[in-house]
Amino acid sequence: MEFAKLQYCRECQDHGDRHYQYTQFRKYYTDYTVQEKVTIRIEHKPGELMEVDWAGTQPQYQDPGTGLFVKTSLFVAILPYSQIIYAEICEDQKLANWISAHNNAFRYLGGVTRAITPDNLKTGVTGADWYSPVIQRTYQEMAAYYGTVILPARPVRPRDKASVENGVKIISNRITVALRNKQFLSLEELQHACFEQLEKINHKPLKGKDRSRWDLFLSEEKDHLLPLCVKPYETAEWSTAKVQVNSHISFARHYYSVPYEYLQKQVDVRSTRQTVEIFYHQERIASHERLWGDQAYSTIKAHMPLNKQFYHDWDADRFLRWAKSYGSDTVKVLSSILDSSPVIQQTYKACLGIMSLANKYSAARLKKACELACKRSKSPTYRMVKDILLKEEDMQRPSVLTKTDNRPSAPRGHQRGAAYFGGGRHAE
Repeated sequence: MEFAKLQYCRECQDHGDRHYQYTQFRKYYTDYTVQEKVTIRIEHKPGELMEVDWAGTQPQYQDPGTGLFVKTSLFVAILPYSQIIYAEICEDQKLANWISAHNNAFRYLGGVTRAITPDNLKTGVTGADWYSPVIQRTYQEMAAYYGTVILPARPVRPRDKASVENGVKIISNRITVALRNKQFLSLEELQHACFEQLEKINHKPLKGKDRSRWDLFLSEEKDHLLPLCVKPYETAEWSTAKVQVNSHISFARHYYSVPYEYLQKQVDVRSTRQTVEIFYHQERIASHERLWGDQAYSTIKAHMPLNKQFYHDWDADRFLRWAKSYGSDTVKVLSSILDSSPVIQQTYKACLGIMSLANKYSAARLKKACELACKRSKSPTYRMVKDILLKEEDMQRPSVLTKTDNRPSAPRGHQRGAAYFGGGRHAE
């Protein structure tokens, strides 16, 4: 320590600078820190801002099936002007719960503030920067849907959202502590108890005032909020996909058509519970109702090239209606082909192949070929019918196709007769 002080003094003397002794240094540094800690009181306008954050405490409930305790996450939102608080228990801190909690907060307040200030959490901010933050795409989309803006706090600057920090402290002290000695067997029970405590906080008179948070909010702030949308924002997920050569993209094991001009292009996919939208360079090029269950393809005829739209006009029912005019065996063949693949669209080419055989050979020959195919196999195929027609087996007489000769057949291979085993004369 002494060596460092001597070195400091010597360096100042060599450069002609003024040096300070330890007592002076402490005084000036104390004055500097006091100046840096100076804060100003921000006057918030009604309906202007909502501050949001996750609380550090994690309430928990007991799973009745396993007996294990499950930790949850606590979302907190506060309006700095009236100090009204909204809190909600969520399963985790993932994006879906983050967006859902915002929806519920807006519904609880009956309106939307003009700005939202979150922390720089990864759920809402993918690139933390005071001057140009990168907002998570779905979070930004939610803000645009409600007509508000996202203004993240500065990194490592909790005073930028002092109200919600204080709200988190209130929630932790009054709600979490009040619930910690109670047993809950489901998330719903825990959530209900949280709402009961929340209402007590918002209806309790503020310190030094004769009005509660709710009274102040209803009388001075609620009318300044932006109106709610008719429907709450539906959480959307974004992903990418490549347009396949059949003018479809693959998403969640289902297929959705895209205009054929975008073949082999990389597109963005926006999905919700109800819809799947496809974008190319931020322009929407297709929209479909989302598929669930066994249905595999959602195809819009206009997306197909003109020379391919003929195939879109056919489906399983239409193939079977066509087959009825060619007999019951033809219906069996078409039904077998349609049942041969879990993705029914993959069988349409074979069905069209059967139709082409009728044009090439004649209706009578097709009916006969289908009859023979059904006799030979329980699951006849297009290839079987085609081979019968190529070999003209449908034109041969039944006596040719079946063995009618009752004469004993010639022995096959090397056979040992009765004489070899001592029969015949040797047996006498």
